[in-house]
Amino acid sequence: MSTPSLTGEDLLAWNNATAERWKSLLSANPMLLQLPCDIYKKSSTVGQLLQHIVAAELRYAERLIDAPVTDYANIPYTTTDEIFATHTRAVSILNELLANASFDWDHEIEFTTLTAGRRCATRRAVFHHALLHSIRHYAQLATLARQHGLSPGPLDFLITNSHPAE
Repeated sequence: MSTPSLTGEDLLAWNNATAERWKSLLSANPMLLQLPCDIYKKSSTVGQLLQHIVAAELRYAERLIDAPVTDYANIPYTTTDEIFATHTRAVSILNELLANASFDWDHEIEFTTLTAGRRCATRRAVFHHALLHSIRHYAQLATLARQHGLSPGPLDFLITNSHPAE
């Protein structure tokens, strides 16, 4: 008997489905990007929070492949397309890693974060953090959007991984 587990593929699919819902909502309501937002202390607008979300995804993905980490200031957030192009770059890297059967997920890497300084963690932990960090902030952002009369729709894992009963 196997135990239930959330695979990297499952988590990446949930993250990507959530990002796609936000991209659709923001494409239809671009004024959302300018809304005041205090969810992340270094962001004052929704656009800046979204920059933080996709920047973390990309920068952690780059760390996983031992690539130079993109400077935070070089990650655009003016338009929906700019924001989600960064997300797409990160997802592409993460998908390649998941497809690589020889990638050592238990290997520990050292990295520097913007908020916690120098850290060491397994690649597996970094991968999971990059995606769960996004999910957490998207959930926070959903509350703000609803307060302004907009909703990205259901974002729960179960809803994105189920279908209506017949």
